[in-house]
Amino acid sequence: MPAAVECIDVSTLRLAEYPKPAVAEDGVLLKVLRAGVCGTDLEGIKGRRNLRHPVIPGHEVVAVVEKIGSQAHRHIRVFDTPALREGDRVTINPRIVCGRCHNCQHLPGRQEMCLQPQTYGSSLGSGQPPYFLGGWAEHLYVLPGSELIKLPDGLSDDVAVLCEPFGVAAALVDRFQSRHDWIAGDGFGLHRTVLVYGAGAIGILMAAAFALAGAKQIIMVDVVGERLALSESFGVTHTMNSAVAPVQPEAVKEMTEGLGADIVVEACGVPQVIGEGIQLLRRGGTLFEVGHLANVGMAEIDPLIVCRNELEILGHYAYPTSQSLAFAARLLAAGDFPYERLLHTIPLREYAAILDDDFRKKTARIAFRM
Repeated sequence: MPAAVECIDVSTLRLAEYPKPAVAEDGVLLKVLRAGVCGTDLEGIKGRRNLRHPVIPGHEVVAVVEKIGSQAHRHIRVFDTPALREGDRVTINPRIVCGRCHNCQHLPGRQEMCLQPQTYGSSLGSGQPPYFLGGWAEHLYVLPGSELIKLPDGLSDDVAVLCEPFGVAAALVDRFQSRHDWIAGDGFGLHRTVLVYGAGAIGILMAAAFALAGAKQIIMVDVVGERLALSESFGVTHTMNSAVAPVQPEAVKEMTEGLGADIVVEACGVPQVIGEGIQLLRRGGTLFEVGHLANVGMAEIDPLIVCRNELEILGHYAYPTSQSLAFAARLLAAGDFPYERLLHTIPLREYAAILDDDFRKKTARIAFRM
């Protein structure tokens, strides 16, 4: 029987086996090739985010279409292909929106705002058939209402597993560009400086996305020297190790003609850096909060700085539609950066290693291979 890594209680994982589910006429069965280990998965396992126990975690997936229900084309939307076929290699948007809540009705282009979503790997449990509703498994059952994205032929499985996190980064850059006016002087341009906290997969992919958009300078802040060195292969022009010396506004101003960063991205999940980050912004700058998808404490900020400098502080949760994932797949396929260096793959049956903090620090992203 197909295997899966299942979370049955807080910080309790096991290897489970379930019968391969029969495919209903409105469903699709995928054979999983790779599944990423996101920080949000780990926060859920540790009890800091809601999970529906038992659950198969994982929402970053590369898979092959194994079987398609006879009416699946009516119930499952597909991107970057006119028709889904068995043998197609795909990734999935992990969120199924309800289509009925206030936000789905009034914010149709922002699926992440759905008030009643179902999410593979967290709110969709594994306690009953079809069981396989999370990525850390040899199969994934696709429910009606889901959205699949066909992957480019030249994109390797190891790099394709980055589509979901890169979709978050690409959507952030697109969001910044769409809400600012270049003529008014606050749009994104070639002379802009971006500072990113956190050289994990999300932080490095944020740097890569801004580099592809034409940022002049990208400053990466982290406490792990190896990750900082890795980030330099993804468009980062300056690195700052905050474990060696605190980040000082004067140092950032020296790099930015005395102004400060145009954009700060908090992608490390440390509340204290939010207050620090606003001190590093130029007047009229923007701080994007990306790193807090679990409650790990409060942040202190100086409202005088926010008011006087007319700063924007914007939360960024995910991506508005599956188009972001399709776009991310095409960016990854272009091969502008050595994306494969972000990945360390391990067999599914070595799942216990992901709970080792030291092991996770050795790489930007861990992924299971099936």
